[in-house]
Amino acid sequence: MRTLGGPHAPPAPPPSLDWHSLRAVAEAEGVAPALGFAVKTKAPEQIPATVWEWLSRTLTDSTAGYLILSHELGRLLEAFDREKVPVIPLKGPALGETLYAHPALRPCSDLDLLVRRESVRQVDDLLQRLGYRRLADAHTFRFDLTYDRATLYEGPTGVHVDLHWGLLSEPRYSWDEREGLAVWGRAVRIRVSGEEAFGLCPEDLFLYLAAHLAVHHSLAGLLWYYDLYLVLERWGDTLNWEALITRASRWRVRAALYFALLELERLFGARVPAAVMARIRPRSPRAAAMGWLLRHRTFEQRRQLEHLITLLLVDRGRDILGTLRGAFFPPPAWLRVRYEGLASSLPGYYLAHYRRFGQIVSQATRGLTERIGKLAKAKPELVLIGIDIVLGP
Repeated sequence: MRTLGGPHAPPAPPPSLDWHSLRAVAEAEGVAPALGFAVKTKAPEQIPATVWEWLSRTLTDSTAGYLILSHELGRLLEAFDREKVPVIPLKGPALGETLYAHPALRPCSDLDLLVRRESVRQVDDLLQRLGYRRLADAHTFRFDLTYDRATLYEGPTGVHVDLHWGLLSEPRYSWDEREGLAVWGRAVRIRVSGEEAFGLCPEDLFLYLAAHLAVHHSLAGLLWYYDLYLVLERWGDTLNWEALITRASRWRVRAALYFALLELERLFGARVPAAVMARIRPRSPRAAAMGWLLRHRTFEQRRQLEHLITLLLVDRGRDILGTLRGAFFPPPAWLRVRYEGLASSLPGYYLAHYRRFGQIVSQATRGLTERIGKLAKAKPELVLIGIDIVLGP
């Protein structure tokens, strides 16, 4: 798949291309706006009118959504600046304005903001003064502050803000959070939503996106791979691979980076230096199992296997023991906060925990055993073929 725009004539669509299936997959994978932009730029004759009309509407809706989120992000950045609170916008409009041919092509459902841990209480107060309220999710705010690294808010216009004070917030994934927070010392100045802000430097951005894709999305999701592809398109010639490898080791996310790059090469043909891949390649039974899952399990199945994949991606085998111990025998203090409101006694908390644990095991079993047809296996490639047909080589 190429970047959105190219001087060459597109190849003829193969007779087997099912545009209606392509539409469904593009929507599911979050790249419908990009496909809509491609179709609007250079529509092939074979595209059905209903699909063309839907893609045009999708692009219009995505543009409207971007304008709403961008306006709110600008308002928030202005407020953070007044309060002298450092903030780094993650993903969303920041990626759209930096990497994409048009910022509306990068869909997002909320605004992800990274702040320092010591600023969380101040930011919570600021957001509430701006009309935001904390949303009730799987965790209480007390749990988020004590054990997690993120919490969610909703603004008066319905815009959601996902507030982070750590780059990764998956409790089952063991990594070096302190090293990850060193991104603040390397932050660069960017302009987004009409305001000055901090942004991750290219190496940190690439590493964060790869680790986020691997840990939070189980190495599934075409949109996340496209983000990585566009980072390489923009900074590939100047990216400091030595620094990136060093940081991956310090963060303890080498396996996550390796498998994200492996899939990036398969899906987009993005060429990462062979020496880089050789240096970060993990060699262990867990890595072999992870490689098998990538070859034999679809995006849908990987999402069902999110908890298993998280364990397989941990760099140090000894860290898994602590994760498993915490999963099977969580401490009472953690249980009381995690399952607050679901039980009134310690046995009740344990019962709620093991009930949830059983659901996780059942979901993972389905991901390992389900058989999926040929169309499902080809879903990512189907979207790539469709956009390539429109844009040409």
